[in-house]
Order: sequence, then structure tokens, then C-alpha cells
Amino acid sequence: MSERPGVQEWNEAHSQLYEIIRSDQSLFDRLERALELGVEFLGVDHGYITRIDQETNAWEAIVSTDAEDGVIPPGLDLDLSTTYCRRTIQEAELVSFADALEAGWETDPPYQAQQLRCYLGAPVIVADEPFGTVCFASREPKPDGFSESERSFTHLIAQMAGYELEQRNYERDLAEQEHTLETRREIYRAVIDASFDFLFRLDLDGQFTFVSATVAEFLGHTADELGGRPFTDVLPHAESADAAWNLYEQVLAGETVEETYLPLETDAGEIVYADIRATPIYDADVSPADRAPADIVAVQGTARDATERKRRDRLIGVIHRVLRHNLRNDMGVIQGYTELLEQSVSETDAEKVRRIHDTADRLIDLSETAQKLAENLDTPPELEPIDVVPLVTRVAAQVDEGHPEASLTIDAAETAVARAAPRLETAVWELVDNAATHAGESPTIEIEVETTDADVLVRILDDGPGLPDIERSVLLSGEETPLVHGQRLGLWLVYWIVTSLDGELDVRDDRAGTAVEIRLPAS
Repeated sequence: MSERPGVQEWNEAHSQLYEIIRSDQSLFDRLERALELGVEFLGVDHGYITRIDQETNAWEAIVSTDAEDGVIPPGLDLDLSTTYCRRTIQEAELVSFADALEAGWETDPPYQAQQLRCYLGAPVIVADEPFGTVCFASREPKPDGFSESERSFTHLIAQMAGYELEQRNYERDLAEQEHTLETRREIYRAVIDASFDFLFRLDLDGQFTFVSATVAEFLGHTADELGGRPFTDVLPHAESADAAWNLYEQVLAGETVEETYLPLETDAGEIVYADIRATPIYDADVSPADRAPADIVAVQGTARDATERKRRDRLIGVIHRVLRHNLRNDMGVIQGYTELLEQSVSETDAEKVRRIHDTADRLIDLSETAQKLAENLDTPPELEPIDVVPLVTRVAAQVDEGHPEASLTIDAAETAVARAAPRLETAVWELVDNAATHAGESPTIEIEVETTDADVLVRILDDGPGLPDIERSVLLSGEETPLVHGQRLGLWLVYWIVTSLDGELDVRDDRAGTAVEIRLPAS
């Protein structure tokens, strides 16, 4: 053991410590040099910095002046209870003793484990939490004990170690955050570049602050050309501008909006159509639970080219109207002539004429069902509370008028409110009319409406021969096959309407005849 350091030695050691900490060496190299300086200044044999987990009693020497075969080598793992550091970390203050044997610690586990007779340890605090200790020790006693200047110097090393470790953690966390941010930016860039849509962002004045490069393929403008310009610059006329402003104001009120076939104008003056979806961007400092329209800072949107689909829909609409108009007119002519022929031909020929008349009826029915299908599948429904009881009452009255030979009854409570849409009435009509048409010459049809806590059930039951397997598959799965003809098109329509309402269809097998059940969410 060396003599106690004087004032000059203390000042020199203090200056050297600051030079070490300010050097360009790695953190652990600087900490090791600081320990070596402490060993020399204190006149001891071992210096080490520990990391301690009090919950698991884990103790690790993360930096040490000892070699790999020394008493306290770097990387040494011990149980905290077998180290002098347990007192330092528990008491959260500097602990020292000059001779463990004189202090009566010869039976203490730390002495028996390392045979260290003198010890000086100071707690290391990182981010206001105990991290570990800075320790100096020897297997020889320190006759004069540790002076106040030596204790102060050890405390200074512990403070500097805590600051440097905290700075290291901060820089590491910052680097991880920057890496995460860059990764997200790269993912975002890849999503934008790979998207068929073009993405855009608007400020609170309706000006573009970001437009993805894909806009050039759609509108002919570059992203830079649109930056800072109002979105109305890409709208062809006042009507589309009014519609777009209405959507924009809805988003600023906190809604997410969608619009199909919004007309836009290209750089060349051509009108194209886009499906638009836009949503608000909120101030990141406001928690989701506390967000309000006043916290909206921008609008984020996507636009997908719908021009070809718009043209195709127009063409299909024209073809459909022409075919339906011509079909009804021509079938009307055929019906008129068959009625005249039926009165002037023999009974044998009259049966053939009636078959022609019935075929014309079926073709007209097919045309009307196709029209209903087009109307119901064109746009997604807006679900709302609907009382099913008056709906099925209307359907029963309509079918009863068209099929006086059928016997219809309704078994329902006064009200049964489901979350549905007006198109539900079409589906119920199709099922009831199908029963009246195909369940026999004088069918008995029963419509039941039942409610549970979660659902509203509508059952259509008849006493006919039952539902053929192919029609059952159409009704339960919407299966499209070459055998789906006019008679089954109505069942296909039922399937698509019910499933579009988040409902379910079932064909019951627990009774004779046909029993079809519609299950809808209760409202």
C-alpha cells in the first residue's frame, strides 16, 4: 500500500481523470483507464465497475483492471449476496472499510469468496436509477484507512461513470429510434412506389404538401408541380370542386370518407375518374382517446384510377338498358300474339301456345331479376336500423296478390329491429315468391320473425317438395356455375344481398318442405 495522496497528487489525479473522460477512446476503454488511475491514486490492487440487478441478485463486473485470471476479471458473474457491493447498492451511499478481519467479517460470504480485506465502493446512478458500483479493493488491509479525498475521488469516478453510461444509453436509444424511423420510412416509400394508387397529403388550407410520384402516370403532373397547389387545380368543373370540398370538410370534422368516380382533370385537359379515400391526421402529441377535430393537422388520402371501370360500367349500363327494353317489348309482342293464337287453335296446339307464353313470362321475370341484381350489387349498402315486421308484411301482401292460390301466414312479434338496408325486402320477396311459384299448386307458406339478444331471424317455410341440391348450394355459398339460370338467379341475388348486410343464410333440414332462414344482426 502506498502513502496517502497529498493535495498535489489529488489535483493531478483530478486533471488526469477529466482528460481520460474527454478522450476519443471507447466508453469501456475510458472507464478502464479511470479505474487504473483510481487504483494508482488509492494505492490498492483492484478496481472494477459492476452492473447489479437487485431483483435477481445478479452482480457482474463489466469493467476491471484485473486480467482474465485475476481476482475480479471483467465479465465475472456473482450472486450479489456474496459481494461487498450489496451494502453499497442497498444503502445507496459510499461504503468503505480498511480491514475486513478487524471489522469481524472473516465469516462474511464476500470475504470468504474473494478474500478482500479493504474495500471502497460508491453507487453508480444512471437515469436516476441504481445501476451498479465503482469499487476499489485489495487483499491487504489499508492501515490508515481511506481518507476523505480518496473517498471523494471514488465518488467522482462513480459520478462520471454514471454520466457516461447514461449518455451511452441515450445515444444507443437514439440510434435505435433513428434506425426504426428509417426502416419505417423505407417501408412507407416502398409501399408508395409499389402502389397502384397515388397518395397525397393536404394541409388545412387544402393545398398539396405531399404527392407520390405515381401521380404522373395518372394525371400527367409531377409531384413537384402539384406541391403547394390547391387540390381544386386538378378538378375539371365547379360540380366536382363542390363535391371534393364537401368531402374535405367532412375529413376536417374527423370523418374518414370514400368517394367513387370523382372526376379529375389531367395535365392535358382530359377528364379521368378516381376512387378517393381520405382520413384525418391528428397532432401526434394528442392521445387517440382525447382527439378532436381541433387537433387535426392534415388530411391523408389515396386515389385510384377508376376511369376504365367507369367506362365499362357505362357500357354495361347502356347494353343492359337496351337489352331489357328490347326484351320486354319483344316478349310483350310474343305474349299478345300467343293470347290471340290460344283462342283460335285446337286444344293440342293451345297447350304449345301456352308453353310459349309461359316461356315469355319467365324471360321477363329473368330481366327484372337481373335488373334487381344490378341495382343491389352496384354499391355497398349503408346499414341502418330497420323493423323487419312491416317489411315482411308488405312482401306477403305483394306475393299474395300475385299468387292467390297460395296460403300465406305471418308469425311475428310487433317489432323486430335489425341492422340492415332497404334491399333486404328484395331478398325476402325473392324467397317468398320462389316458394309460392315452386312449392306446388296450392302451397302453404309461413313467414316467421324471431328475435334474440344478438340477432333477428326471418324464416320462410313451405310445404313443397324441398330445395334441390344445386339451388341449396347457390343459396348457401353463392356458387357460380354454368347451371345458374333464370330460376336460380333470384336465389343468387338473395345470397349476395344477405351477405352484403353482414347476415347469414341457412337451409333447415328438420322439417318437410323447404325452410330458409335469414339471420341478421339486431340493432
